[in-house]
Amino acid sequence: MSVMLSCWCAGAFTRLSPEAYHFISLHGDAGYSALLHNIAGQQPSAGLNTNLGVDYRLFHNNFIFSAGLEGMYDFNANMMDELDFVIPMRDTEGQLFDMHVHVDESRDYAHMLNLNIPLLVGGEWNRFYFMVGPKFSVNLYGATTSQAMITTYGEYDEYYDDFYEMPNHQFASGQYMGSATKPMKWNFNIIAHLEIGGRVGHMFKYKQFRLNPDKVRMYLAAYADFGLLNIHVNNGGAPIFEYRETDKGVQFYSQPLMLSNIADGATFRNLNVGLKFTVAFELPKKGKSYIYDYKKYDRPRIRRGGNQGIKF
Repeated sequence: MSVMLSCWCAGAFTRLSPEAYHFISLHGDAGYSALLHNIAGQQPSAGLNTNLGVDYRLFHNNFIFSAGLEGMYDFNANMMDELDFVIPMRDTEGQLFDMHVHVDESRDYAHMLNLNIPLLVGGEWNRFYFMVGPKFSVNLYGATTSQAMITTYGEYDEYYDDFYEMPNHQFASGQYMGSATKPMKWNFNIIAHLEIGGRVGHMFKYKQFRLNPDKVRMYLAAYADFGLLNIHVNNGGAPIFEYRETDKGVQFYSQPLMLSNIADGATFRNLNVGLKFTVAFELPKKGKSYIYDYKKYDRPRIRRGGNQGIKF
């Protein structure tokens, strides 16, 4: 019975006397980025994700609350499948033929710069910790560009063999085709965030960390971010492949996937995984102050020239 009473008293003391610590933390993370979509026949893109941020952290016993601002940059490369087009044409002698255009090594690059507002909760026990919660993500900058290699050849009905490697007729292999960098907008997003890791401050031997091991805390964690909303804006995009007949022959143009008609109505969500490093600095605690009011207390008068007090 006495043991149970002691345990209950200890628990009550913990609840009545919580430990609260306030920190400002800086973090940086980097990892793999994937842009998931539902376009038939096209693979999800792969790339790089980085984040830099500052946060306020509240430690209340084992509970953690964190809120802050974060800059996020995503770079993704969309690897597109091979494409083939047939263009009916007429040569300089008036004969009809089909120009075949084979598009290979086609890819486009998408850039995303967002401002994130993370609101996270979690817990810390010994050196292990985790945090989970949403990040509200607003797009600040977006851009995309594309490039590909094309091979062209001619097909005539009256000839058995096709015509290759005739630059004067625009039949050539390994021609570069690309687009200029084009601006684009990404939708507002809500990102589900999870990080799991531990404190690693004991690995460092700097004097500040030895004297105040809990005032400067360092953490290393694995993180995962998954976008819950569709971030794709484009509808009614241009054809992914275009051509124009000019005085110098046929000019070929490519359109980035995100701005093309292939992506019309498509859903795009981002998935990021990587490592996160955090340094947290404890904020100064407000010290206790005492005000002594001598009028509230009875004081003996001090007789001049002596050390005895005379009580009246």
